[in-house]
Amino acid sequence: SQDFGLIFGRMAIALKQDFVMARLLVADVLERQDRLAEANAVYEGVPADSPFRWSADLNRAQNLASLDRIDASVAEFERMAEAQPQDPEPLIALGNVLRGAERFSEAAEVLDRAVERLGEARTDHWRVYYSRGIAFERSKQWDRAEKDFLKALDLEPEQPYVLNYLGYSWVDQGIHIERATEMIQQAVKLRPNDGAIVDSLG
Repeated sequence: SQDFGLIFGRMAIALKQDFVMARLLVADVLERQDRLAEANAVYEGVPADSPFRWSADLNRAQNLASLDRIDASVAEFERMAEAQPQDPEPLIALGNVLRGAERFSEAAEVLDRAVERLGEARTDHWRVYYSRGIAFERSKQWDRAEKDFLKALDLEPEQPYVLNYLGYSWVDQGIHIERATEMIQQAVKLRPNDGAIVDSLG
């Protein structure tokens, strides 16, 4: 079915070059087939004045990172962050790209900038604090990491990945053992089939 979608989507674009929804369909199929460079070429055809150009550029920048073109991805996300100085999304994505590339100090700095743009904290912002917490922890800034993990749990108390990460970090340091064990046990209850979390309890 993906191949047929790709065929008809390509035909639609051939007949109407500015058919944005067809471009998004084709790019989505190509991404599912791990043909990321081809998907990016399709995204580049989305008109600059289209309301869908922003999401197309976000996807394109993320695809560059997946293609191991990290510096190009960083440059694109930074361009977007400068173009929309109130929007945290490009900086959040960039922070996660840098974290995935194990450039943890840089990731923490970028996510600092993202948090400044968040405004009033909402439940779904736990992901940003969790990501920044990991960046801090991996760059040897434990005090700041711990604060972010606790903030993430304040926003989403039953988040198993945060419970596991903070709980295991405490156990690894030999502190807050009783509370940490309870947190890991709770994480296992919430994600009983997650090997990494069950391993933490072990």
